[in-house]
Amino acid sequence: MSDRLLTAAELAEHLALSTATVLDWFEAGRLPGFKLGRVVRFRDSEVVEWLEAHRVGPDVGGEAPTTPSIRPTRGVVFQVPTTRI
Repeated sequence: MSDRLLTAAELAEHLALSTATVLDWFEAGRLPGFKLGRVVRFRDSEVVEWLEAHRVGPDVGGEAPTTPSIRPTRGVVFQVPTTRI
């Protein structure tokens, strides 16, 4: 793989993401890249390494658990207590 520099739009096309998502991930530190002045560029070889490091195995994932979590979901301001009928 070469050390070709990709724009956010080019990388987004390769990853099947929106350009905004690529830039958001870069700003959050989730995606390797760097700024040249006001523009963001991504090294092809660094992106390939990042993809390999974040690969998910076949045994990860699956169905959601059937029992609810004990803690309320983030962002919930008020939770109505459940009552038996």
